[in-house]
Order: sequence, then C-alpha cells, then structure tokens
Amino acid sequence: MTTKWAARAATLTLGLTLTTAFGMPAHAERWPGTTASIGGAIAARIIAVKCSGPLTPAEISELDTYIDERQTAFMTGSKANQRYGERVFPLLARDYDKNYSSPEACDSAARDMAKDMLDRVRQAQAVFKKQAELQQQ
Repeated sequence: MTTKWAARAATLTLGLTLTTAFGMPAHAERWPGTTASIGGAIAARIIAVKCSGPLTPAEISELDTYIDERQTAFMTGSKANQRYGERVFPLLARDYDKNYSSPEACDSAARDMAKDMLDRVRQAQAVFKKQAELQQQ
C-alpha cells in the first residue's frame, strides 16, 4: 500500500513541477527552482540538440552523464522508483522533444534555460564529487 501512495505522490509532484515549468512566462530565463533535476537536465539536453547551439557537444555530454548517473541512482533506490522512472523519464523526453521541435520554441529564453540547467548540473556534480572524495578518506 505504501508503494502505491509513494508512486501517486511522486506522480503528483512531477505533474506540479511540469505545470510550473510550462506555465512560466516566455520571458523566464532560469529553470524553475534552484537545483538540478533529472527532468530539467533532460529538457536542457533536448533544447541544446533541437535548438542548435546553446550548448557545445562537450556540454551536452555533461548533461548526458548527469542524466545517466541520476536516473540510475533514482531507479536503483526502490522497485517503485524503477517502475516510475521507466514510465516517466521517456515521457518527459518525448514531450520536451515535441515541444522544442519547432523553430519558434527555440527562443532566447529556452537557450538561457538550457545554460542555467547546465550550470546547476555542474554545481551538483561538484557536490557529488566532493562527497565521493570524502567517503574515500
């Protein structure tokens, strides 16, 4: 029973996050919130690829690494997380891909949001690296 409610709570949280993200005015230059998220990194990666140019291939690779590591960590957390991740992450990628397939969506705000999420990903990766170094000591 707890897993069912945890999945519902996670779905609700994701829905509210997406509503907030897509409900932002077009002039928003920063991703909602203050931290890197898997969904935000997925969106930034798709914006970078679809909008040709806000990020370099090396920067896109940084996003790919973060997405892979965070998705793996999330999905190995529990069976519910695994089921949730298997459903939600591909849907996020599909929806962002659809949203940024038109040239009109590739405005300066979208490019700024991709750059903002890359900065957040770099900060998060630095924290993870520091934590790993502390654990090795």
